[in-house]
Amino acid sequence: MTKLEGKSALVSGAASGIGKAIARLFLENGARVTVTDINEKLLDETVRELGEVGTVQGVAGDVRSMASGWEMVEAAVRAFGSIDVLVCNAGIPSVMPIEQLEEDEWDNVLATNVKGMYTLVKAAIPHMKAAGGGSIVTLGSEMGIVAVPESPAYNASKGAVIMFTKSIAIDLIRYNIRVNSLCPGITRTPLLQAEVDNSVDPARTAAEQATWAPIMRVADPSEIAMGALFLASDDSSFAVGSCLVLDGGYTAK
Repeated sequence: MTKLEGKSALVSGAASGIGKAIARLFLENGARVTVTDINEKLLDETVRELGEVGTVQGVAGDVRSMASGWEMVEAAVRAFGSIDVLVCNAGIPSVMPIEQLEEDEWDNVLATNVKGMYTLVKAAIPHMKAAGGGSIVTLGSEMGIVAVPESPAYNASKGAVIMFTKSIAIDLIRYNIRVNSLCPGITRTPLLQAEVDNSVDPARTAAEQATWAPIMRVADPSEIAMGALFLASDDSSFAVGSCLVLDGGYTAK
């Protein structure tokens, strides 16, 4: 039996990268999946592709908006009758030292990476409580555990995600709603690949990326998705407020 048979899941930021890989793996494990993203065109392409794997719908929306958060969750419930699993994956990077970091970038990173989880979680909780439980997975980062240079906004946002996760986890477990965080390391997302493709020396850039973690390679999104499946399923039934770090050894050093 597949791990999410009969479950309804919502995955935000799912038009590409880690979110798309999570949605695909959930579909392969029997879930009906609502994928959301702010990029409507890319989302449509992803829905067509994932539709060959299982039952999926796409809902365009902006996680920075509470109204949009309600709309995305309600769309999942209308389509599939419930929301059993919520994966808050939507996020944006920021590499900018504090001296050059403008207020609008700071606000956008925190609004997307932190508020964007609040909007979906808040909207999903009433449905999960009514159903007798559920699983929420937030996407943190190795950079929420250890800081890297010239990324104060991103470091701060992912640190906040981890503490947000722990806080709501201890509040919601009484309703049988488990909340945990998945903290990936460097992963071959389209954004990371674009960094390679647009560099002066792509081979050198790719080689440099591979040295980031002690494992000496970059993760594939499918590897990170396996962690999301573990946290979403009953396999992690005793995990509450945990942070599952999949970083190739980066934080261990």
